[in-house]
Amino acid sequence: MALAGRYQRLLLVALLSLTLLGQPSLVSAARDPANPRDFFGIVGRDPWYEYNTDPERHPLDVNRTFLEGMMADIAAMGAGWVRIEFHAEYDQPEGPGWIDPVKHDWYIQELAPRYGVKVLAVMGSGILADLDQTYRFRHINDRPGADGRNRYSRAFVQRVKEIVDRYGDRLGAIEILNEPNANQILHWETLGQEKAVNPEIYGRIAVDLYETVKPAHPSVQFVAGSLLHDRESGQTDHLDWLRAVYESTAVRDYVQRTGRYPWDGISIHPYNLPPEETLADLRRLRALQTEFGDTSGVWVTEIGYPAAPPEWSVSGIMDPTQQEIQQAEFLREVYTKLRDETPFVDRVFWFKYEDFGDGHDYANWGLVRLRDSAFRYGREATPWPRKPAYMVYQSLARPEMLPTAPVPPPPDAGSDVWYFPETGHTLRGPFLRYWLDHGGLALFGYPKTEVFFVAGRAVQYFERARFEYWPEFRGTPYEVQLGLLGWY
Repeated sequence: MALAGRYQRLLLVALLSLTLLGQPSLVSAARDPANPRDFFGIVGRDPWYEYNTDPERHPLDVNRTFLEGMMADIAAMGAGWVRIEFHAEYDQPEGPGWIDPVKHDWYIQELAPRYGVKVLAVMGSGILADLDQTYRFRHINDRPGADGRNRYSRAFVQRVKEIVDRYGDRLGAIEILNEPNANQILHWETLGQEKAVNPEIYGRIAVDLYETVKPAHPSVQFVAGSLLHDRESGQTDHLDWLRAVYESTAVRDYVQRTGRYPWDGISIHPYNLPPEETLADLRRLRALQTEFGDTSGVWVTEIGYPAAPPEWSVSGIMDPTQQEIQQAEFLREVYTKLRDETPFVDRVFWFKYEDFGDGHDYANWGLVRLRDSAFRYGREATPWPRKPAYMVYQSLARPEMLPTAPVPPPPDAGSDVWYFPETGHTLRGPFLRYWLDHGGLALFGYPKTEVFFVAGRAVQYFERARFEYWPEFRGTPYEVQLGLLGWY
């Protein structure tokens, strides 16, 4: 099928998703039925990386302009959760480093709550610094003592306690390590000799955290697992590792004493699987939980599909690439299936919000590209471009924010702002002037959307035209131009 035809089909799929939202679906108690956004998560850019990146406006601070623009867009697309990772400062010659509050406080305590977004904080290998070689992640598998603990695991538990004690309920959940069954950092640091955290040690860490930290912060959800479906090792290796955690000494003892497991959820990263196989993998995980009497929910804390956007062009709006179409279709299908057919899945986090990195496998996994034509992160969080999957995500998670969604009459309606009750949309500014001067209703028809941005350019659709705003030609007859609607 031609690319334009596939893009039209994608838009129809997005509209169909709006209809599906009105139909009943199975939900579990862990999902908030009053808040559909509670099911939808996104992996965002860690604020740690944005420290002092805009020293003119935010010296010795995180780039608040950039991060707020990104958070506003995350909320607008409908994500109720954002997943970020904590990082220690890797500049201490001795000890496990320290967590710089300047790099995390504002984001967690003010920014995310302002937009109604909950934070899932990954407690990964980065929370202990690695300048001191004795705290490198490879030491997590050092031989434990008689109590099942080693020096690294004790430091890890203490560091998590410090973080959760500081932020408390501002953290919606914490995730205990990232992909401990097939960890890339561990694989690198052991020169390929080890890839999995010892399940006995992992079980001990989970129990220690739940016993020492959870009682003081009962509303913070503790999520274990973060299992990577590792295509290199086998289809069920991640479940074999989890089985070993269930059977670990610390976990078995904790269950015998308390009658429950030392976590509130199990997380998984089912990469490289089509939607139907993703469901099958999650059902295998649920069957394993059931075998051990674990009733906690499942969190999909990473799932994604890479899509390279079109090459940058100064000519305006560009057609989506084949990969972008595939990414959007995958997102729509997997979110719909997980929402409607796996009631034990509490939340799903798309990996990830923005493209990141250049020249490697991670560069194109985002829903937006927050960069300029030279592939640098910009001072503002202006998406360039928003990939088609962004709109599909929004159609599922927050359809009222779609540009096609009708809006109420604006309070400033008048000679400069026209409201059309026939379609529930407004027309204002340069677009209104162009509409009036060049044929109005007879030529263009009613507005079918609000103004929205495509490839960084403001556009608005009408029954028989698409208006594009070209600010570089402000004050000239070319300030507003008609898009190549038939071609697009």
